[in-house]
Amino acid sequence: MATSDVSTKIRQLESLRNEIDSTILNPWLFPTKGEVKGFMGTAEVMFVGEHPSTGRFDKVPDCLLYSLLEKYAAADAHLTDVIKTRGKGTEPYPDDMRPHRRVFDREMEIVNPRLVVSFGQKVYDLLQFSLAGSGIKVSQVWHYSYTRRGADKAVEFENQIRRVLGM
Repeated sequence: MATSDVSTKIRQLESLRNEIDSTILNPWLFPTKGEVKGFMGTAEVMFVGEHPSTGRFDKVPDCLLYSLLEKYAAADAHLTDVIKTRGKGTEPYPDDMRPHRRVFDREMEIVNPRLVVSFGQKVYDLLQFSLAGSGIKVSQVWHYSYTRRGADKAVEFENQIRRVLGM
């Protein structure tokens, strides 16, 4: 990708980040850490979760995800959630989903991914439906939080990341 294309995407994502902060209650976006760009990633690979939990991002599974993205040359992938509002996994979605849909659609326009990787089955099903006919490949891996269930789960998660990235 040309440097000017990356610069344009970065400016557009910065603008979108500001819009999210001003229009969505209690938002959270994947942070930039080390080489991993998180929400500011501009590569043609997008990783999508359902919604952020409390917004803390310093647990072992979080670090594992970022280390794997670095290891498999995907540090510039765009990381996002369909729902941007923080909350517990058991909490219902926000009553008004329109701002979240607008933001997600805008992310898709800016990043223009060739591959979208869902974290988990629920998001995979949603993306299969909403991206049908778009020409964008949709793949699935476990949610990275699943890796706290044991070392064997972490190894399998790494294998899943490697496979979806074609390594």
